[in-house]
Amino acid sequence: MINVNESTIKKTAFSGWQLTVLVIISGMCGMYFYPDSFGRWSGIALIAAIAITLTSMGMLARCFSLSESKSFPGLLRESLGYVPAKLILTGAAVYFAAEICRVTVKQTQMTGLFLLEKTPPQVIPAVTLLTVCFIITSGIRQVSRTAELLFPAIAVPLLFILAMGLFSLDYGELLPLLSPDGLPVGTFSEWLSPLGGITATAFFAGYYEKKGLRRCLIAGTSALSALCAGVLLCCVGVFSIEGTRHLSFPLTELSRVVSIGSITLNHRFDILYIMIYNAVTLLSAGIFFYCCCISLCGVFNVKSHSVFNFLLLPVIYTLSYLSLSDDRAAEWIADWGRILFLCVLIPALRISSAVRNKTRKENTEEECI
Repeated sequence: MINVNESTIKKTAFSGWQLTVLVIISGMCGMYFYPDSFGRWSGIALIAAIAITLTSMGMLARCFSLSESKSFPGLLRESLGYVPAKLILTGAAVYFAAEICRVTVKQTQMTGLFLLEKTPPQVIPAVTLLTVCFIITSGIRQVSRTAELLFPAIAVPLLFILAMGLFSLDYGELLPLLSPDGLPVGTFSEWLSPLGGITATAFFAGYYEKKGLRRCLIAGTSALSALCAGVLLCCVGVFSIEGTRHLSFPLTELSRVVSIGSITLNHRFDILYIMIYNAVTLLSAGIFFYCCCISLCGVFNVKSHSVFNFLLLPVIYTLSYLSLSDDRAAEWIADWGRILFLCVLIPALRISSAVRNKTRKENTEEECI
């Protein structure tokens, strides 16, 4: 378990805007991963995923407001006990390692396909992970500052690409999103992918003041949900459902074909999008790497995450390299990990927090009598 004292909180705390940006960035990388799950009912599936994620974030904020702990490992131990907390943190470390693999594999595949065709695939994840280790050297505060600085450079061009996509939109292609007939329905675990990265929020949400925590979590999740919905509408409206399903990177292809009326942008406009994607990858992988380190700190009772920073590097790189040829294991772990986190663990913590708070009030009333 990590004991977080007041001095540690002051060093790691960040502003409400930084927390909101962290929430957006932590889940932003996921919205590039789900074209295979496109099908009829995709719109309904995304709405359900958004509803579950918003509910989970509200529960998480309430858990921290009722807890005396400022760290997620401490919250686990306080709510579920010492041994269950260690088991959950061990599983969380594996889950976040799988998420890092997914992020680096997708970045390597996209960059190698569209930008660096002759670069060996082993080089790109190595550079990414080394950069990530440097970013998280000083903890989540350094990540939050980096995300705050890069966020405008990420959000503005991405919104510009989506806005351009609206000019090429065929609204008739959007109607099948709510129709159950014909094409297969994507699995629910895949549709949590656009928002599943928000699970990382649990590991740094406690560092923010309890009063505004719910507002920041809900605002960040809502902004990310709107962005994911925009991606879905633009890609389906331009390429159709079936066309999008056969594209490995639909947003990259969208950035190559967007136009304003009769003005068609240069086909190498996708370079801007790939730069955005690489920035998102570094920040998302940095957040996941930090959460993986914090999970291991809770398992081994280590106070500083820097102990595991570079120790994990060769392990994560090896797993990412193996996932380049077959990423089914990483996909399976990540898919089930986010379902268990959002749909099982956080509700269990909320119930436990409510019971503990009720018991505390009853004990206080008895003492007063």
